[in-house]
This record gives sequence, structure tokens and C-alpha cells, in this order.
Amino acid sequence: MQNGNFIRMLTRMQNVPRWDEYAPRFQDNAASHSFRVALFSLMASYIEQEQQPVEIDRLRLLGKALFHDMNEVITGPIKHRTKKEPTLHDHIQAMEQQASEKLVALLSKSLQTEFTDYLVHAEDDTIEGQIVKAIDTFDAMLFARREARMTASPFFEAKTLELKNYLLAHPLHSIRRLTTSVFAEDEMAHFIDNALMMDTIRRWKGRFNTIDDNDATHAFRAASLGLFNGLIESKKYGVTIDTAEVVSRLLCHDLVEGTTGDVLGPVKHATPITAAAFEAYERAEGETLIGLLPDVMRTEFHRFLVEAKDDTYEGQMVDVVDKLDALIKMNMERKLNGVEYETGYRAQLKKVQTAYENPSVVFFLAYVLHDLDYVTT
Repeated sequence: MQNGNFIRMLTRMQNVPRWDEYAPRFQDNAASHSFRVALFSLMASYIEQEQQPVEIDRLRLLGKALFHDMNEVITGPIKHRTKKEPTLHDHIQAMEQQASEKLVALLSKSLQTEFTDYLVHAEDDTIEGQIVKAIDTFDAMLFARREARMTASPFFEAKTLELKNYLLAHPLHSIRRLTTSVFAEDEMAHFIDNALMMDTIRRWKGRFNTIDDNDATHAFRAASLGLFNGLIESKKYGVTIDTAEVVSRLLCHDLVEGTTGDVLGPVKHATPITAAAFEAYERAEGETLIGLLPDVMRTEFHRFLVEAKDDTYEGQMVDVVDKLDALIKMNMERKLNGVEYETGYRAQLKKVQTAYENPSVVFFLAYVLHDLDYVTT
């Protein structure tokens, strides 16, 4: 097993550009895109179930959404037009499947069945696959629309209209509902816009960074690692854990920063009084965000966003994974930027080693972190 190499490949998702040949105002990558696809797929699942009595496996949905483009860390980005070229379509499809299978083979045997479904069969004919495939297009429309509004680009204006018409005629009610919301600019559209702008919230400000990071790429890595950890605990160690809940919370736990910004930890926790004030402020802003959503999903999203790090086992796992992702970021940085990050990495590693005894944390420190430090392929 080479689980650490799988996680390393996962971190490369943010190095796979999207739309770059059109020189967009906002830079996009496969990690940010996959975060948004997962979040909007989660929203679509509640809207779809309100409309019709359909069973939706949310863990399966989130897994497909998070990993549907992971093969691009091997194949690189391929333009949609090129993928649909009749003389190339079958060759590209076979190449993408082989890349996905190669990635799955890095994982422990106990995880390979689930991840084969997530990577190899991401956009299949199941209800989960249909939602992910449609939201993939929905996110492309959102990105094109933002570019069109900011730059008046003829290409992005035409692409927005093309994708809007396709989505408004989609057979799934949830897809039509989300698209209608965006162009009506109603309350849910403001929630969607907040999520879309997460790629503009930079992290690790005030430090010299060799690897750019923002709230969207962080949420992607954290949610993906949360899914990995949840399956490790349930499949390998027999722990009872709601992995879909963990992933949903990790997708939403920083959404409030679209309003508040990413305030540095030492500032937020300068004193107990300051920490309490920031907690109250972020909670109030989180409540405001939840108020933008339809009633059908408010209760769940309140838990995902406002109560993300509560005292439940799932809440503790969100806190754990948030810190593990920081450890991954600092580990990547310290190899190129030791003066800036070595001390912080050691402090974060000590904190994780002494504060958490979850099976997935022990597994991460023993195997994954080792593989991240030493290439074993």
C-alpha cells in the first residue's frame, strides 16, 4: 500500500489548471473546482429529495464529486472539445480510466472498492453519478458567468448562455432549481456566490509561501482527507463514524470566511476574551449564511457550518483533519522554505501527536506522513 503517495497525488490537484487557455481573471484549478462540485452536489441532493422520494447515498455522492477529476494529476487537463472529438474520444476515455485505476491501486485493499466507485465510475448512471455530472457543468457555468460579469469576455458570455440553456432543460429538478436561483439572484444565489468566491480567500498570509493556498483548495484537501480517514476508521478499525457527516462539515467549516476573511490564528486567539468575541462573530455570520438556504437543508447545513467542530466524534474528526491539512501544507513548504515553516511544522506535529489518539491519526502519522516525507514508489 502507498496511501501517502495517494495523498501526495491528491495535493497536486491544485496544480492542474482549468480555463487557463482563455486567460481568466480568476485562476481555477481541479482542487477548487472539485470542492465546489462536492458542495453544490450536497445542496442538490436535499433539493432533489424534497421533489421526489429518491434514495441518495451522500457518502457515495461526495466521494464521486471530490475525486471525479483526480485522474488529471496523471493525464493533465484536456479541453472539453478535444475530449468529445470522435477520433480521440475512446482513446482519452481509456487513458483516463487507466489513470484512475492506477491511483486506486495506491490505496489499502480495504479502501479500493469505494475509491474505484469514486474515481473510475464517478459520473455513472446512478442518481449520485447523474448529480455529479450535472453539477460539474453547473460549476463551469458559474465560473464562466463570474468571468463574463467581471471581464465582459465574449467567450465567457457565450459559454454562460450555452451552459445556462443546457442546465435549465436538465431532467433533474435540483439542477434546474439551482440554475434558476443563480439567474434570479435570490437568497440561495448569494450562498452559492459566497462558495464560488472561496478561491479568493488566501491562507497563510504574512508568510513567504512557495505553494499558494486558499480556502477552496484547503476545503478540497480537508474533505478528501476526511473521507479517507473516515473509511480507514470504519473499514480498517471498526469505528462507528458517519463519514458523510465529516465530509459535509469539512466542506462547509470555513464558508463563513467568505464574509469574515481568514483571520490569522494568533490574532483570533490572542486572549480568551478575543477568542470568545471572534467565535461569537463567526457564529452570527454563519447563522446569516444559513438563513440564505431553503428550509429543506437549513437544519443540516447549520450543523455542517455553524456546529462543524462540536463535541461529537464527527466534530472532533473535523478538528483533527483541519490540523492534519495544516501539517501537510507545512510539510510541503518546509522542504523548499525551511526558514519560514520548519519550526511551525514541528510545533504542529507535536500538537497532533500529543492531542489525538484517533486510529486514523495514528495511521496518518505512521504511514501517510512517512510516505509524504520519503517517496516510496
